[in-house]
Amino acid sequence: MSRKGESITLSLSAEQKEQLEKIALDFGQTWGNEKPNISQLMRAIADGELRVVWGDEEAPITIKQRSAMKVAIALIQEGLSKLIKLI
Repeated sequence: MSRKGESITLSLSAEQKEQLEKIALDFGQTWGNEKPNISQLMRAIADGELRVVWGDEEAPITIKQRSAMKVAIALIQEGLSKLIKLI
């Protein structure tokens, strides 16, 4: 099997690997027969599909989230305009 991108090596304890696999399962980052995929989890984080938040601090909004918010706001504005015309 050939790899699509560059590869990295992580040095993890068994407990850390188990925890990352649990997180991967929790977020649907799997391959094959629902086996956890840590690489897919890391890609999702790097691509902004998943956010990492430390403690109570709020993480910055990703580009994808900002784009989705703009679309939602535009749809709400369009709906309000139609509603105003009916009144």
